[in-house]
Amino acid sequence: MGFFGKLFGGDNDLPPLDPASPGAKRIEAQRPALEAFVAKLHDPVELIPAEKSIYAFIGRPPDRFGIAWFPGDGTEHNLKTLVKAKGLTVLQQNTLSSHLRKAYEKHAAEPRFSTTIGGKKVKVTPSTALELDLTKVIHEVD
Repeated sequence: MGFFGKLFGGDNDLPPLDPASPGAKRIEAQRPALEAFVAKLHDPVELIPAEKSIYAFIGRPPDRFGIAWFPGDGTEHNLKTLVKAKGLTVLQQNTLSSHLRKAYEKHAAEPRFSTTIGGKKVKVTPSTALELDLTKVIHEVD
């Protein structure tokens, strides 16, 4: 968090995610995979607990970020595995990153919460609209 984030508040000021919420229940169902994932990262993580997958932005979206997703079977997927599976060109990869950035920016005003995964505080955005956009961008890539 930069100087202004510290001055005006930021991720540390997010309200806690309600443990009874659908998003919290989705996170809880995949807690072992998410704990292993978060433990290996040094960057901030933002979870989007979707109905069929949990998406995780890594880093500082929308500027510098990576993304991973967990479909519920204990596996982790990310841009690297997607590029390999689909055989994407550099141009297609850049287009994909641009669409992910736009999806994130489009939903920047969505309510955000915090929770703890593996001893680390993470941001959570339980947004059905963001979920739908991410699903479309990632799973309909050509």
